[in-house]
Amino acid sequence: MMTTTIAPAAVLQTAWREIRLSWLFISADRWTTIFPATCFVTAAVVHARLPPSAAAVTLVGGALYFWLFVYEHTLANQLVGVEEDRVNKPFRPLVTGQSSVRGARLRLNAVRVLFPVYGYCLGVLEWALMWQILSLLQHEYGWGRHWLGRNLYAGVGVVAQLAAAWEMVTGMSPDAWRWIVTLAITVTLLMSVQDLRDITGDRAVHRSTMPLVFGERPTRVFLCAGFALGPLAIHHFLMEPAGPHWWIIATDVVLCGLSLLLSVRVVLARGREQDQRSYRLVEQWYTLALAASVYTLR
Repeated sequence: MMTTTIAPAAVLQTAWREIRLSWLFISADRWTTIFPATCFVTAAVVHARLPPSAAAVTLVGGALYFWLFVYEHTLANQLVGVEEDRVNKPFRPLVTGQSSVRGARLRLNAVRVLFPVYGYCLGVLEWALMWQILSLLQHEYGWGRHWLGRNLYAGVGVVAQLAAAWEMVTGMSPDAWRWIVTLAITVTLLMSVQDLRDITGDRAVHRSTMPLVFGERPTRVFLCAGFALGPLAIHHFLMEPAGPHWWIIATDVVLCGLSLLLSVRVVLARGREQDQRSYRLVEQWYTLALAASVYTLR
Protein backbone atom coordinates (compact mmCIF):
# COMPACT_ATOMS: atom_id res chain seq x y z
CA MET A 1 0.00 0.00 0.00
CA MET A 2 1.31 3.45 -0.88
CA THR A 3 0.91 6.33 1.51
CA THR A 4 1.02 9.98 0.66
CA THR A 5 2.95 12.28 2.95
CA ILE A 6 2.82 16.03 2.99
CA ALA A 7 6.16 17.73 3.42
CA PRO A 8 6.36 20.02 6.47
CA ALA A 9 7.65 22.79 4.23
CA ALA A 10 4.49 22.59 2.10
CA VAL A 11 2.31 22.75 5.21
CA LEU A 12 4.19 25.79 6.49
CA GLN A 13 3.98 27.45 3.09
CA THR A 14 0.22 26.89 2.92
CA ALA A 15 -0.25 28.16 6.48
CA TRP A 16 1.82 31.27 5.78
CA ARG A 17 -0.16 31.93 2.60
CA GLU A 18 -3.43 31.73 4.54
CA ILE A 19 -2.14 34.06 7.27
CA ARG A 20 -0.91 36.55 4.69
CA LEU A 21 -4.17 36.39 2.74
CA SER A 22 -6.24 36.86 5.90
CA TRP A 23 -4.16 39.96 6.64
CA LEU A 24 -4.92 41.33 3.18
CA PHE A 25 -8.63 40.89 3.90
CA ILE A 26 -8.55 42.50 7.35
CA SER A 27 -5.71 45.06 7.21
CA ALA A 28 -7.96 48.03 6.44
CA ASP A 29 -10.07 47.29 9.55
CA ARG A 30 -7.33 46.57 12.08
CA TRP A 31 -7.69 49.96 13.80
CA THR A 32 -11.37 49.36 14.56
CA THR A 33 -11.06 45.77 15.76
CA ILE A 34 -7.79 44.01 16.59
CA PHE A 35 -5.87 46.94 18.07
CA PRO A 36 -8.57 48.70 20.12
CA ALA A 37 -10.21 45.48 21.32
CA THR A 38 -6.84 44.10 22.45
CA CYS A 39 -6.34 47.36 24.35
CA PHE A 40 -9.58 46.63 26.22
CA VAL A 41 -8.36 43.09 26.93
CA THR A 42 -5.25 44.73 28.39
CA ALA A 43 -7.43 46.99 30.54
CA ALA A 44 -9.26 43.93 31.86
CA VAL A 45 -5.93 42.17 32.54
CA VAL A 46 -4.68 45.18 34.52
CA HIS A 47 -8.01 45.47 36.35
CA ALA A 48 -7.93 41.76 37.27
CA ARG A 49 -4.23 41.97 38.23
CA LEU A 50 -3.25 38.84 36.35
CA PRO A 51 0.32 37.60 36.82
CA PRO A 52 2.68 38.27 33.87
CA SER A 53 2.55 34.75 32.40
CA ALA A 54 -1.25 34.57 32.48
CA ALA A 55 -1.48 38.12 31.14
CA ALA A 56 0.74 37.29 28.16
CA VAL A 57 -1.27 34.17 27.26
CA THR A 58 -4.54 36.10 27.61
CA LEU A 59 -3.37 38.94 25.37
CA VAL A 60 -2.19 36.58 22.63
CA GLY A 61 -5.43 34.61 22.86
CA GLY A 62 -7.45 37.83 22.74
CA ALA A 63 -5.60 39.14 19.69
CA LEU A 64 -6.29 35.86 17.87
CA TYR A 65 -9.97 36.04 18.83
CA PHE A 66 -10.29 39.52 17.35
CA TRP A 67 -8.37 38.47 14.24
CA LEU A 68 -11.11 35.87 13.65
CA PHE A 69 -13.75 38.44 14.70
CA VAL A 70 -12.79 40.86 11.95
CA TYR A 71 -11.89 38.12 9.43
CA GLU A 72 -15.47 36.86 9.47
CA HIS A 73 -16.73 40.40 8.94
CA THR A 74 -14.38 41.24 6.08
CA LEU A 75 -14.94 37.96 4.23
CA ALA A 76 -18.72 38.36 4.41
CA ASN A 77 -18.55 42.07 3.63
CA GLN A 78 -16.26 41.73 0.64
CA LEU A 79 -18.13 38.77 -0.82
CA VAL A 80 -21.31 40.86 -1.13
CA GLY A 81 -19.46 44.00 -2.24
CA VAL A 82 -17.15 43.00 -5.08
CA GLU A 83 -18.66 45.37 -7.63
CA GLU A 84 -18.69 48.25 -5.15
CA ASP A 85 -15.07 47.53 -4.21
CA ARG A 86 -14.04 47.83 -7.87
CA VAL A 87 -14.92 51.51 -7.48
CA ASN A 88 -14.24 52.29 -3.80
CA LYS A 89 -11.54 49.81 -2.73
CA PRO A 90 -9.80 48.27 -5.74
CA PHE A 91 -6.93 46.98 -3.55
CA ARG A 92 -9.06 44.28 -1.90
CA PRO A 93 -8.17 40.60 -2.59
CA LEU A 94 -11.35 39.69 -4.46
CA VAL A 95 -10.83 42.60 -6.85
CA THR A 96 -7.09 42.07 -7.37
CA GLY A 97 -7.53 38.33 -7.87
CA GLN A 98 -5.45 37.32 -4.84
CA SER A 99 -8.48 35.28 -3.74
CA SER A 100 -11.27 33.72 -5.74
CA VAL A 101 -14.90 34.10 -4.72
CA ARG A 102 -15.10 30.34 -4.13
CA GLY A 103 -11.99 30.44 -1.94
CA ALA A 104 -13.38 33.32 0.10
CA ARG A 105 -16.66 31.45 0.63
CA LEU A 106 -14.80 28.36 1.83
CA ARG A 107 -12.76 30.48 4.24
CA LEU A 108 -15.89 32.22 5.50
CA ASN A 109 -17.57 28.88 6.21
CA ALA A 110 -14.47 27.69 8.06
CA VAL A 111 -14.27 30.87 10.16
CA ARG A 112 -17.99 30.69 10.97
CA VAL A 113 -17.32 27.31 12.59
CA LEU A 114 -13.94 28.08 14.16
CA PHE A 115 -14.84 31.48 15.64
CA PRO A 116 -17.68 30.39 17.99
CA VAL A 117 -15.74 27.27 19.00
CA TYR A 118 -12.80 29.45 19.97
CA GLY A 119 -15.17 31.88 21.68
CA TYR A 120 -16.54 28.99 23.73
CA CYS A 121 -13.00 28.04 24.77
CA LEU A 122 -12.44 31.63 25.97
CA GLY A 123 -15.78 31.77 27.80
CA VAL A 124 -17.34 34.37 25.50
CA LEU A 125 -19.55 32.20 23.28
CA GLU A 126 -22.60 34.45 23.68
CA TRP A 127 -20.70 37.47 22.34
CA ALA A 128 -19.23 35.46 19.46
CA LEU A 129 -22.73 34.29 18.48
CA MET A 130 -24.07 37.81 18.85
CA TRP A 131 -21.43 39.02 16.38
CA GLN A 132 -22.26 36.23 13.95
CA ILE A 133 -25.97 37.07 14.08
CA LEU A 134 -25.16 40.72 13.43
CA SER A 135 -22.94 39.71 10.51
CA LEU A 136 -25.71 37.60 8.98
CA LEU A 137 -28.21 40.46 9.36
CA GLN A 138 -25.75 42.88 7.82
CA HIS A 139 -24.52 40.83 4.89
CA GLU A 140 -27.21 38.24 4.18
CA TYR A 141 -30.47 39.94 5.22
CA GLY A 142 -30.07 43.48 3.98
CA TRP A 143 -29.00 45.54 7.00
CA GLY A 144 -25.96 46.69 5.06
CA ARG A 145 -28.10 48.27 2.38
CA HIS A 146 -29.83 50.69 4.77
CA TRP A 147 -28.14 53.55 6.60
CA LEU A 148 -29.79 52.76 9.95
CA GLY A 149 -28.86 49.08 9.75
CA ARG A 150 -25.26 49.99 8.91
CA ASN A 151 -24.96 52.29 11.90
CA LEU A 152 -26.62 49.82 14.27
CA TYR A 153 -24.31 47.07 13.03
CA ALA A 154 -21.30 49.19 13.95
CA GLY A 155 -22.68 50.30 17.32
CA VAL A 156 -24.04 46.96 18.51
CA GLY A 157 -20.87 45.40 17.15
CA VAL A 158 -18.91 47.52 19.63
CA VAL A 159 -20.90 45.85 22.43
CA ALA A 160 -20.12 42.36 21.07
CA GLN A 161 -16.48 43.32 20.65
CA LEU A 162 -15.75 45.01 23.97
CA ALA A 163 -17.92 42.78 26.15
CA ALA A 164 -16.00 39.78 24.82
CA ALA A 165 -12.69 41.58 25.38
CA TRP A 166 -13.52 42.14 29.04
CA GLU A 167 -15.25 38.84 29.82
CA MET A 168 -12.47 36.66 28.43
CA VAL A 169 -10.45 38.00 31.38
CA THR A 170 -12.85 38.75 34.22
CA GLY A 171 -16.51 39.31 35.08
CA MET A 172 -18.30 42.41 33.83
CA SER A 173 -18.32 45.45 36.09
CA PRO A 174 -20.38 48.67 36.07
CA ASP A 175 -17.27 50.60 35.00
CA ALA A 176 -16.67 48.29 32.05
CA TRP A 177 -20.30 48.60 30.98
CA ARG A 178 -20.06 52.39 31.24
CA TRP A 179 -17.22 52.35 28.73
CA ILE A 180 -18.91 49.87 26.44
CA VAL A 181 -22.26 51.67 26.31
CA THR A 182 -20.71 55.12 25.88
CA LEU A 183 -18.55 54.02 22.96
CA ALA A 184 -21.36 51.99 21.38
CA ILE A 185 -23.69 55.00 21.34
CA THR A 186 -20.93 57.26 20.05
CA VAL A 187 -20.09 54.89 17.19
CA THR A 188 -23.76 54.38 16.28
CA LEU A 189 -24.33 58.12 15.95
CA LEU A 190 -21.12 59.01 14.13
CA MET A 191 -20.24 55.98 12.01
CA SER A 192 -21.73 57.54 8.89
CA VAL A 193 -18.42 59.35 8.52
CA GLN A 194 -17.24 56.20 6.69
CA ASP A 195 -19.95 56.68 4.06
CA LEU A 196 -18.67 60.10 2.97
CA ARG A 197 -15.67 58.52 1.21
CA ASP A 198 -17.78 55.87 -0.54
CA ILE A 199 -20.57 57.98 -2.04
CA THR A 200 -19.69 57.16 -5.66
CA GLY A 201 -19.56 53.39 -5.15
CA ASP A 202 -22.63 53.35 -2.89
CA ARG A 203 -24.63 55.27 -5.46
CA ALA A 204 -23.52 52.84 -8.18
CA VAL A 205 -24.89 49.83 -6.27
CA HIS A 206 -27.98 51.69 -4.99
CA ARG A 207 -26.99 51.40 -1.33
CA SER A 208 -28.97 53.54 1.12
CA THR A 209 -26.42 55.46 3.19
CA MET A 210 -26.94 58.57 5.27
CA PRO A 211 -25.29 60.95 2.74
CA LEU A 212 -27.39 59.51 -0.10
CA VAL A 213 -30.67 59.52 1.86
CA PHE A 214 -30.40 62.87 3.66
CA GLY A 215 -27.89 64.59 1.42
CA GLU A 216 -24.16 65.08 1.77
CA ARG A 217 -24.33 68.56 3.27
CA PRO A 218 -26.88 67.74 6.05
CA THR A 219 -24.86 64.62 6.90
CA ARG A 220 -21.69 66.65 7.22
CA VAL A 221 -23.45 69.21 9.43
CA PHE A 222 -24.85 66.42 11.64
CA LEU A 223 -21.42 64.81 11.98
CA CYS A 224 -19.83 68.18 12.67
CA ALA A 225 -22.23 68.73 15.57
CA GLY A 226 -21.71 65.17 16.81
CA PHE A 227 -17.93 65.43 16.89
CA ALA A 228 -18.16 68.87 18.52
CA LEU A 229 -20.42 67.58 21.32
CA GLY A 230 -18.75 64.19 21.67
CA PRO A 231 -16.00 65.39 24.04
CA LEU A 232 -18.64 66.28 26.63
CA ALA A 233 -19.85 62.67 26.80
CA ILE A 234 -16.33 61.25 26.76
CA HIS A 235 -15.29 63.57 29.58
CA HIS A 236 -18.37 62.92 31.73
CA PHE A 237 -18.68 59.15 31.30
CA LEU A 238 -15.13 57.96 30.65
CA MET A 239 -12.53 60.41 31.95
CA GLU A 240 -14.07 62.23 34.93
CA PRO A 241 -14.81 59.04 36.95
CA ALA A 242 -11.08 58.19 36.87
CA GLY A 243 -10.22 61.23 38.98
CA PRO A 244 -8.39 64.55 38.46
CA HIS A 245 -4.98 63.06 37.68
CA TRP A 246 -2.71 64.84 35.22
CA TRP A 247 -2.58 61.82 32.87
CA ILE A 248 -6.37 61.63 32.79
CA ILE A 249 -6.63 65.35 32.05
CA ALA A 250 -3.99 65.02 29.31
CA THR A 251 -5.88 62.12 27.72
CA ASP A 252 -9.12 64.07 27.92
CA VAL A 253 -7.50 67.02 26.15
CA VAL A 254 -6.02 64.86 23.38
CA LEU A 255 -9.29 63.03 22.72
CA CYS A 256 -11.17 66.32 22.77
CA GLY A 257 -8.69 67.85 20.34
CA LEU A 258 -9.03 64.96 17.89
CA SER A 259 -12.81 65.13 18.08
CA LEU A 260 -12.86 68.87 17.45
CA LEU A 261 -10.44 68.43 14.55
CA LEU A 262 -12.83 65.89 13.07
CA SER A 263 -15.71 68.31 13.59
CA VAL A 264 -13.91 70.81 11.38
CA ARG A 265 -12.63 68.28 8.86
CA VAL A 266 -16.00 66.72 8.00
CA VAL A 267 -17.26 70.13 6.92
CA LEU A 268 -14.20 71.72 5.34
CA ALA A 269 -12.01 68.83 4.13
CA ARG A 270 -14.02 67.23 1.36
CA GLY A 271 -13.30 64.78 -1.41
CA ARG A 272 -12.60 61.06 -1.36
CA GLU A 273 -8.98 61.36 -0.20
CA GLN A 274 -9.77 63.86 2.55
CA ASP A 275 -12.79 61.87 3.73
CA GLN A 276 -10.63 58.75 3.87
CA ARG A 277 -8.17 60.63 6.09
CA SER A 278 -11.02 61.75 8.33
CA TYR A 279 -12.20 58.17 8.71
CA ARG A 280 -8.67 57.03 9.56
CA LEU A 281 -8.58 59.74 12.21
CA VAL A 282 -11.81 58.33 13.69
CA GLU A 283 -10.18 54.90 13.86
CA GLN A 284 -7.16 56.38 15.64
CA TRP A 285 -9.43 58.23 18.06
CA TYR A 286 -11.25 54.98 18.87
CA THR A 287 -8.00 53.09 19.42
CA LEU A 288 -6.55 55.87 21.56
CA ALA A 289 -9.70 55.99 23.70
CA LEU A 290 -9.48 52.26 24.38
CA ALA A 291 -5.76 52.47 25.01
CA ALA A 292 -6.64 54.99 27.72
CA SER A 293 -8.92 52.42 29.33
CA VAL A 294 -5.79 50.56 30.44
CA TYR A 295 -5.01 53.23 33.04
CA THR A 296 -8.47 54.63 33.68
CA LEU A 297 -10.12 51.30 34.56
CA ARG A 298 -7.42 50.04 36.93
